Amino acid sequence: MKSVFALVFFSTIAASAFAATAFFTGRMEQVQTVTYQMAWRCEYNYNGKIFWKLFKNTCPSSVEVE
Repeated sequence: MKSVFALVFFSTIAASAFAATAFFTGRMEQVQTVTYQMAWRCEYNYNGKIFWKLFKNTCPSSVEVE
């Protein structure tokens, strides 16, 4: 029973440890969504890979990626 508990416990830790952090590059632009709402398009860097995310109010300094 202890080995089953340990297996479940460590697999849970391993799954949550896989998430990493991407950091805001400072580039942002205001855009209009398909529902005609205004949003911020924010650029993030994760280990040299650049990607964009949309946010309603502001660009957070970091985001979690999986």
